Order: sequence, then structure tokens, then C-alpha cells
Amino acid sequence: MASERSVQSVHRQLAMAGRHLSGRRGTSKAVLGLVAGGVAGGVLYVRQGEAFAPSLRPAGSQQVADLGPDAAVAASLSLRGASATDAAGSQGSARHPTSAALVCCGVLGAGTVLAHAATRRRPRITVAAAGTTGSAVSGQDDDSTRAQRASVRRATATATETQLVTDVNPLDGPDGTYQVGIDFGGWLQSAQEEVEAKNLRVEGKLPAWLRGSLVHAGPAKFEFGDDEFVDWVDGQAMLYRVRFLDEGKCEYRNQWLDTSNHRAHRTAGRIAVRETCSRPTLPNPLDRFMYMFEPPNNENGNLHISKFAGGKRCCSMSVGSSLLEFTLTDMKTLGKVNFNDELCEGGPLIFHAEPHVDPVTGEWFTCAIQLVVDLDNFGLKPEYVVYSIEPTAPQEPGAELARRLITRIETEHPSPVHTIALTEKYIVMIQIPYPLNWDGMLNAEKKWLLTGEYEGNLNDYNTWEPHRPTLIRLIDRVTGEQVTPFEADPFFFFHVINAFEEGDVVTLDVVCYDEPPVGFPLKQARSGDVEDWRGGGGEVRRFHMNVATGEITCTGWPDNCFDEPKVNPKVDGIRHRYSFGVIDDNGMLRLTKQDHETHEVVKWSDQDVSRELPWQPVFVPEPYNEREDAGVLLSFVRDQPTGNTFCVVVNTETMKECARIHFPEGHHIPLHGHGTWMQGD
Repeated sequence: MASERSVQSVHRQLAMAGRHLSGRRGTSKAVLGLVAGGVAGGVLYVRQGEAFAPSLRPAGSQQVADLGPDAAVAASLSLRGASATDAAGSQGSARHPTSAALVCCGVLGAGTVLAHAATRRRPRITVAAAGTTGSAVSGQDDDSTRAQRASVRRATATATETQLVTDVNPLDGPDGTYQVGIDFGGWLQSAQEEVEAKNLRVEGKLPAWLRGSLVHAGPAKFEFGDDEFVDWVDGQAMLYRVRFLDEGKCEYRNQWLDTSNHRAHRTAGRIAVRETCSRPTLPNPLDRFMYMFEPPNNENGNLHISKFAGGKRCCSMSVGSSLLEFTLTDMKTLGKVNFNDELCEGGPLIFHAEPHVDPVTGEWFTCAIQLVVDLDNFGLKPEYVVYSIEPTAPQEPGAELARRLITRIETEHPSPVHTIALTEKYIVMIQIPYPLNWDGMLNAEKKWLLTGEYEGNLNDYNTWEPHRPTLIRLIDRVTGEQVTPFEADPFFFFHVINAFEEGDVVTLDVVCYDEPPVGFPLKQARSGDVEDWRGGGGEVRRFHMNVATGEITCTGWPDNCFDEPKVNPKVDGIRHRYSFGVIDDNGMLRLTKQDHETHEVVKWSDQDVSRELPWQPVFVPEPYNEREDAGVLLSFVRDQPTGNTFCVVVNTETMKECARIHFPEGHHIPLHGHGTWMQGD
């Protein structure tokens, strides 16, 4: 007989299986075949796609697995058109009282919006073993465990048509387009806890050379009391770290970025201070009037993670946030980076671009917008400020340092710059015709002052003006001198892929949109009311700019639908062939490898597109290997039916899965921002 711990283990796994099937759209009923823990040495039988314990074995069933004595086995099966009564059965419910409750969990659990591909999902059996002899609870599977699992998978495959859904057919969707495949309602729920977990369960085999930390930041708290933030970028910042250690061991930790903003909100139990797109709840109009004269705290670094000062110090930053420093070893927040330079005298910097670090020198570059007081015209004058942090800056965490001002660029139509590119000589900065909408901002402030309600979100802060060109600026990294801006047809963008120089020509690859993508207020997105959402990517375009003649040409990669691009850092700033990112594949997001010479697109081949949602990949190059596609892609992947998250490790040469690292069961990670790889840390 199985031990009490073994029986408890199977109950836990059955509960997981129930959640695994909850709310699947397009499946009229969910069926759960159940196997009692440890019965008859953990032998599993199947007949016509259903799983049975030996005590319930029907005539004509076939043994598919013998997992050894004292094992706890749980099998879950989803079959369209079967009933819950068929799954539990009167005899099965009597012998295993957990059965009926778990079937109800599978049928009546919380609803989740899935890709339309889920309606075509074929029968699938998943077998999981746990017991005193199992070794896959923590760390990597050993050889015997992997062999057992492979045996079960092979045997199970004979009883089912397919194991997972790895492709989508646009012809199956309305008007050739799939319905919304992303459960924003679940993804945008607030995180509830900080977790530190060691010896994470690893499926597959991690590369022996993979040592370091994957660090992400993201908005993770969207309400305080009855108050809800207006925009996703206002969500309070959480840091996430996955450490890759010796012998395939992995650790996970998430921790709130400890900011004055977050502390104020928590103490008050409401929105207490200004965020980028949200305002504090102040019932008294006089209090609101007086608050308008208080300077913003600008402490909510929830989008970009980077290292500066020669890679010795870490910071997190966001659209409207100052640079916030933290220590990687203990995830402790140190506060705002302690700058002491001329830029401190001109007022706060807003709309920072994602930092770009030179992979050779370690110099850290970014740009931002600063509103400079214009005494002659009694107003504020917007300027782009381009600056760097040199690798020789003080390396002690928290130490005071000075930025290197590269240049200031006056402009009447400032638009946010999300990313920049570097070549050997130039900083490449793109100014799109999407200027800040001062009237919209002032109207939102006026309504808040009069009524206490603030309705301005990030989209309202800008106005699309397609009658203006897009300007591509080449700025000398040393002198700050600017090559005459190159004018291109209007386009919107978030992410530059790469840029490089060959002779007098600078080539830039960028993901372009013909207009800004549709955005939703946070409340609407969290409700799941985003049926009009289409698109997770733009079109890759290549611009050639001749600095000698001033000419610019452009070639496109139509219908590419690609974004969140990454290249191997070894080709950052020089000619590249490949980029890696996320593609919108008819409504579902896929990790992909893009060949910029042949236009071939290769997708992560092991992804179950009916449920697995990858996001924000990070490229990690293989040390001492000069091949451009030698490395792995790391991405947090959300399993939409359960809400669980794992980190997938994909071989970037083949786009086949190496391993997946499972985070603690039930631990929720909201939609997050950019991440970075910190080698050897």
C-alpha cells in the first residue's frame, strides 16, 4: 500500500488536474480519469481514452505504465462531449471519493479565455508520478526518472491522437482570424505574495554552461482598497529573479520594489500619490488643488532592468520613473540612483528609453524628455536629453555618480522613445509623429481637480499625427554631433532590433506599425472585455541611411507580425542575420527565430498553442561559441487554464525546447515588462 504522504501527493496532483481543465472554451464537458495512489504498485490501464486504476480495470483495457511500488499516479483526460457522470462513475466515486469533487472542479472552475485553437483540441492524457521513489520533485530529472516519463509518454501516445496543439489554422477563425487568445482578465490580476523557492522542478536538461540570473520587472499591484489604477504602467513594481546554479539547480524569488510610492499607497489603503496615469483619491477639492503643486515622487521602476557602472550595479526604471537601484544578491531596494550632475538642475526626466549597454565597453546609454523652464516665453520647453553612465563610474551600490551628457535636442513635438540602438559610432534615436498631447493632459488634470476622477491613460497622453514624417537621428556617441535627421514615412514603433554601419551607410532594423496599436484602459482589460484586440506585432522594416549623401531607403518584411525582438549580444551593433522574439500567430503568441536574409520564420516547436502564452524573451549567448544562433532563449510562459507560470529554455539554433523550470504551484505572475540576463551572478 502507498504511504500516507504518497496518497496526499496524488490528491494534490488531482487537484492540479482539475484546475488544469477549468474553464476550457469550446469543450462542452471536462472528463477526469482518476487513479488511486499506490494501488497495485501504481499500474495504469487505459481503454478507449479513459484511465483506470487496477481495482476499476474494465475488460479489454491495456496496461500502459508500471511506475513501481509506492507511487502515486494521477491521470487527467479532456474529451469533448463526455459527461461528468461518465468520468466519475458510481463505482469510481464510491471507491475514490475525491473523484466527483475533482470532476466538478474541472467542469465548473473559473473561466479562462483561450485561443480558438482550443476548440479543436484532441484527446490528451497527461500522466504525472509522485512518490517516495520519485526524484523530479526538485532539481533536474535523473536518467531513470526521464526514462520512466518517456516510457509513459510513448505508451500514452498509442491511446490518443496527439499530445498537444502545436499549430493554428487561420481558416478556422472568424473571417480568417482567430478570436482573442489571451486571457487578459487573469493575466492582469494583482500578485499576492513574495515567494522564495529553491530546488525548482526542472523538466528536460539545462545546458551545462547556463549559469547566471534572469531578472524581470513588471507592474504587479493594480489596486489599493477600492481604488484602481488607470493604466497598466501605474501598477506597483515587482522584481523577479531566476537563478541558474550548478548541477542544473534553479531558484526563484520575487520581491516588491520598495518605493516611497508603494509604501504610501499601502499605508493609506488607497491611491495616495501621483503615478504616471493615475492621481490620488482626495475627496476635498482644496486638497486636490494644493496637491497639484507637489512634485511627483517618480518611484515605480516597473518596466526595464539593466546593469550599469561596468555591470556592477543594477537598476529598474519605467516610463515615468526615476532610476531605482537594487542589489541582485538579496533583491534589496536602495532607492533612487544617487546622481550628482548638471542634469539634476533641469527638473525630472520623463519617458526614459530602455537602456542600451555597449556589449564591448559596458557604457550604458539612454535618452529621456526634460521640460526646461523657458524664461523668455514664460513656459516650459521640451528637450530630448541623451546621456550615458560610463563603465568607470563608482561601482559600490548606492554610491554617488555623475552622468555624461551627450547632447540636448530641442523639439516642438516631443514623442516618447521606447528603445534606441547603438552602432560603433552612433546612437540611433527614432522620433515618431506621436507627440505629447498637452491639451489632453491638462483636460484630464482639470477633470480630476473638479470631480476627483482622473481618466487619462497613456494613449491619451499622445496624439497620432501621420501628416508628419518619422525622424531617424544619428548622434555621435562621443561628441553628441547629429547627422541631419533622416525623414521616413510615418510609422509607430516600440522596439529597435539592431543597427550597424558598413562604409557610409547605417542600416537599421526596426519593428514598425502603420499606426499606434489599440490600447485599453486597465479596468476594461482586467475585465476581459478586449474582444477587439488584434495583433501582437508589427512589420520588420530595414532602413539604409547614407551619411555622405543624406539619402534613406527602406525595404519591408510584410505580414511579419513580430515584436519584442532580441539579438545575440555578440552581434549587437554589427551586421546580424537572426533575431528572436514573439510573433502574433493568428491571435496566439509564439516564440520565434527570424532569418533576416531568407525571411524564414521558425517557431518554438514544443509550444502548446491552445494554452501556453510566452512573453518577453531574453537571449543568452553560449560562451566561447561565435556562431550567431548559439545560445538559448528564456521566456516566462503562462499556462492559461491554471494560471501557473514556468520558464522555458529553447535552443536558439533548432528552436526546440531544452527544458522548462516550474515556478511554485498557484503562484501568479502578472503581465510583466522587459528582462535581462546577468551572466554568472
